Amino acid sequence: MKQLCERLSSLKVWDLLWALIVLLLPLTSVPFIVRLVRSDVVAAPSGILLPLFLAGWCIPLIISGRSLSENASPLILFVLTGICATLISFFRTIPDYKGHSPVSPSASAVLTVLVGFSFYLASLLRHGDRKRLVSTFRLLDISGAVVCLWTLAQAFFWYKDQRYPEWMKDIQFMLSIGSLYRQRFVGFTLEPSWLAHQLNLLYLPFWFAASVTGFSAFRFRKGPLTIERILFCTGALVLFLTLSRVGLAAFLLGAAFFALVTVRRLISAISARFAGKHKKTIFLLLVLSVLLLLAGAAFGILRLLTKLDFRMAGLFSIDLKNRSDPVFYLAEKLSLAARFVYWDGGISIFNSHPFLGVGLGHAGFYLPGLLNDHAYRLIEVRKLLFRTNTLLNIKSLWIRILAETGIIGFSFFFVWYLSCFLGNLTRLRSADLLKRTAAWMGCFALLAFILEGFSLDTFALPYLWFSSGLAAGAGEITS
Repeated sequence: MKQLCERLSSLKVWDLLWALIVLLLPLTSVPFIVRLVRSDVVAAPSGILLPLFLAGWCIPLIISGRSLSENASPLILFVLTGICATLISFFRTIPDYKGHSPVSPSASAVLTVLVGFSFYLASLLRHGDRKRLVSTFRLLDISGAVVCLWTLAQAFFWYKDQRYPEWMKDIQFMLSIGSLYRQRFVGFTLEPSWLAHQLNLLYLPFWFAASVTGFSAFRFRKGPLTIERILFCTGALVLFLTLSRVGLAAFLLGAAFFALVTVRRLISAISARFAGKHKKTIFLLLVLSVLLLLAGAAFGILRLLTKLDFRMAGLFSIDLKNRSDPVFYLAEKLSLAARFVYWDGGISIFNSHPFLGVGLGHAGFYLPGLLNDHAYRLIEVRKLLFRTNTLLNIKSLWIRILAETGIIGFSFFFVWYLSCFLGNLTRLRSADLLKRTAAWMGCFALLAFILEGFSLDTFALPYLWFSSGLAAGAGEITS
């Protein structure tokens, strides 16, 4: 049996299938997949191919003796906790909402969690091999370059003519059920925030990491110029063109992390040459310089956004004086009030069911009864409540995990997240260029998720799972 599994997992067809999975990662909502899986949210062709790869390559590899990384254990416990919480939730009274059955949302939610875990498992197992890791990096360069070129083409036609050509609309509608936006750009995804999420958790972390370490998956190199450094600059521009505020903040968080690590290394180098007062002075100057640089970059981006994004137009004219509720007023002025309302409702669900939550997919049944008074002042919320049949969602994966799996599920997820980040952090000084690049990538992706997790609340988008699995797998390379 073991020998049969070894022969099965060594077939070249799995390399081709994996290449297709990686190359198709930019597609999130393909119309024929939507019809196939009956989902109007995440319908990625990579997710359709993944079960075949799991059955034909991952499972035989495990049977033949490949062990899982230790940091997979908390994630497995999180998945099991989520499933148990969902099953237990059917033994309590679930609030009725417009005749919806709780079975379908819970089944869909459990499926998305399993999809996310499957991407992590496949990526973890695949990248414990040096040659396969380089091959995946090369594929990420190719697929990411296509995403950037397509998005830049959208931006070109919009800023040139204030509209998109019909042929571009036809191609976009073949690849996504979402429409093209005015002045914001989506790549191949459903909406601009999804493109920002894709860039921040997959492409930009790799290109940023490769720019830091000097690694390249291709032979092209002109002095310091590499394919990845070109793509990093291009990807950063594309991220800005999404006008995703959370996406830009998440990118700046990664940049701040890189700056702090660089400053720490400079301080270590300075400590070897200077002592006493000079060392402290230089330390303070370095820290102050980094803080001023980051503050200047953030201010410049905010200033530019006020000119391009109507949601930010009044940022520098907001007056918080004599406001009874300044936080909600600020959120309302920045078009974030609806999200604050949903987040507050999610926290209320957690407060009511703190240990195991209300079960995966069930938050939407509880939210309408727990919305605060501000909710009914918002057009978006009133439209969803009174004019549609749609279940509300929390709009934050962090808060959704708390509300639907309780403190037990959240603890397992956070332990997994923290173990991944700390593992990558310890490998940032590795002598192995490939491991060091993967470690930087993992750190950048996980840091971006801190903020991106407050923008999206689906487990099905594969980018967090793919990047964290890749980084963890690379850490196990032995030769």
